[in-house]
Amino acid sequence: MDSYYPIMLNISGKLCKVIGGGKVAERKVNSLLECGGEVEVISPILTRELEKYAKEGVISVKRRKYVYGDLEGSFLVFAATNDEKTNEECLRECREKDILLNIVDKPDKCNFIVPSKIQRGDLTITISTNGKSPALSKKIKEELEALYSEKYIEYVNLLGEIRKRVKMEIADINKRRDIMLKIINSGIIDKYIGGKINDLKKELYDFYKKLIMD
Repeated sequence: MDSYYPIMLNISGKLCKVIGGGKVAERKVNSLLECGGEVEVISPILTRELEKYAKEGVISVKRRKYVYGDLEGSFLVFAATNDEKTNEECLRECREKDILLNIVDKPDKCNFIVPSKIQRGDLTITISTNGKSPALSKKIKEELEALYSEKYIEYVNLLGEIRKRVKMEIADINKRRDIMLKIINSGIIDKYIGGKINDLKKELYDFYKKLIMD
């Protein structure tokens, strides 16, 4: 199997199609909607959740089986069916039209795969074994979920605020980098997670002020 090039895709406003209407397809649809994709589902049968999305206009639906040509104009496609013939036709169309395709549980027939993911606001951590061991990816994900708690959502937002301030207040790019590294390596987030400090914003900004005064 070839190695996959790790990349984060911006799918906002892009047409993404899901072949299939079961629970697996539902999960793929949810992940695409979370990232702003325009989603079309092609399936004669839909889960209750997908039916709800269709009625609300959240997704568009073709209530029939996939036929060659349905993927025209797609940015990416998920094939989430147990029908090998359908999967093979999707693969043929995507190859001919240079469309990104993931056939669920068939990494050897995909030109992209979806890694295990941990989301903490704007912090995204992905884990992949190149399709060789989803079980190991799951184990590592569970370990990292315990290490990077929901408190990292606030932490990342505050780092973003401070970085903007540093760029406005410090002209020297090397000094900027040094300040940000010192903040990140200060251990403040560990104290916050451990309950030793209550106001994360105050601690980070006080530390920043001390750095620029030194």
